Amino acid sequence: MLGVVRRAVLAWIGAGTLIREKVEELVRRGESEQPKFMRDLFARAEEEKKRMEAKVEGSVRRALERLQLASKADIEALSKKIDSLGRRRGE
Repeated sequence: MLGVVRRAVLAWIGAGTLIREKVEELVRRGESEQPKFMRDLFARAEEEKKRMEAKVEGSVRRALERLQLASKADIEALSKKIDSLGRRRGE
């Protein structure tokens, strides 16, 4: 599942990058008569990128929760408990 999500995100980023490069090339050559349109397009693309990142992050978080893997915070809490128990025993 994560592989599919990763490939989709990479494809989306790649397409966005390619479009941006082509539009910037047209603007440099003076072939674009709508710079405001281009700015709006880039702004919307950036907003969509942020939404996509949030969705992917949420999907990954839910997948990890379903797998019931220990989080970094869980491991740190257990480590502190182990250290505390070790000190109590005099180790």
